[in-house]
Amino acid sequence: MSEKSHRRAVIRRLLAAHQVSGQEQLVGLLFEEGVRCTQATLSRDLRDMGVTRERNAAGTRYRLDHRARYMQALREVVSMEITGVRHNGALVVLRTLTGRAEGVAAFLDGWDNDDILGTLAGDDTVFVAPMDVSRCDALSEALKKLAAGEEE
Repeated sequence: MSEKSHRRAVIRRLLAAHQVSGQEQLVGLLFEEGVRCTQATLSRDLRDMGVTRERNAAGTRYRLDHRARYMQALREVVSMEITGVRHNGALVVLRTLTGRAEGVAAFLDGWDNDDILGTLAGDDTVFVAPMDVSRCDALSEALKKLAAGEEE
């Protein structure tokens, strides 16, 4: 398990077990668990994990948004549906399992990646237009990581 994956697993566990009201408190709890991170890293983790702040009778509390769990599960499914990633410097072409290109394209259209201008899906092929052709390599690499099931 990567350091980031481990840290995020500990964050999930801590948020489920404690009423955490601020990032400083969470950094302290992580430290007690032997996990060290900066506030900037924690802030990025909380954003990426879909952690929200809610107010209740007991005060403010961080909680996991179940939509983030759904999106992570969907990301895992999409990663299994992509069978190949190639580009020609102007367009990235994804090959998918038969009949899954439309679902992969829909996921990519909602994926938080500023390098994607848009997608076009067939049956087993998705054309991904980069926002700028100079970012085609970076977009291709990000899509390869997605296909490999790696986190960004």
